[in-house]
Amino acid sequence: MNQTGGSTNNGSDQALHDLIREYLQTIGASRTTIEVLRSYIHAVSRIECASERYGALVEALNAALRRTEPIVAPLVHLIDAFEAEIKPYLTGPIDLAKKKTVDILTRALERFEADTARLTEHCMACIEPGDFIAVHGSTAYIREALIRAHTELARSFSVLVLKQNFPRTRELVRALEQHHIPHVLIPEYNLSHYLGSLSKLFIGAVSVTTDNKAVTGIGTANVVSLCHAHGVPVHLFIESIKLTPGALPDQHIHAAARDTVEEDFTFHMTTFSHDIVDLTMVDHLITEDGEMEIGPAA
Repeated sequence: MNQTGGSTNNGSDQALHDLIREYLQTIGASRTTIEVLRSYIHAVSRIECASERYGALVEALNAALRRTEPIVAPLVHLIDAFEAEIKPYLTGPIDLAKKKTVDILTRALERFEADTARLTEHCMACIEPGDFIAVHGSTAYIREALIRAHTELARSFSVLVLKQNFPRTRELVRALEQHHIPHVLIPEYNLSHYLGSLSKLFIGAVSVTTDNKAVTGIGTANVVSLCHAHGVPVHLFIESIKLTPGALPDQHIHAAARDTVEEDFTFHMTTFSHDIVDLTMVDHLITEDGEMEIGPAA
């Protein structure tokens, strides 16, 4: 099931989509893209099938990766480019097709990792001495930027960690503790107590759409709204490959209805896998090429 405009997953794709969604919520879109590409390469190196079957298997996997809920924009862009490049080899000998698959995906992975490294540099440049930075849904590059700004640039700052899910919050707090970066950890719903002292908010996203919406982690929309209302600058960091040619209804945000029992009462709850942030509440949109202008919605 999805929020708007999409079709329901079929059973054969559901396990893969559930796994990818769990990765998105645990490690973020960039690392999910990297892990999926690595897994794809590993699977291809191990597969054994007739040459005439290989192309159909590749096409089926690519189609499944395009139908995740939500759409993983960088992964879809990379799969589209891969499919165009591998197509001439899918009807040839399987050994050559497998080698070309690994070569193409490896190059794509290296380019994406290079873009993420450049984005980390731009994130570091946004950290100034004396900053008190709120971080929500910490991505790998935001976490790495905080560490390197402290260790390499010797900048003095502190971090307000807004607890999201356990794995991501634990990873960030461990990194801050390991590198002796001053920080305060609070539930995201207690943000109002710190709005008067914050310098800026750092967030990431799964994708940014043509109608100027960012698909983000759960809870990010409320955090951004509070910061925007109180004049705390919001910095959104994304690789440019996360800019999708589709609008919000094309992103297929996953929704689920389930019953939750508390004491003797049953709540019929609908929950969404991700939040939506309007770019009108974002002050700085920053990619691996630097800050970009937020234009009018298409």
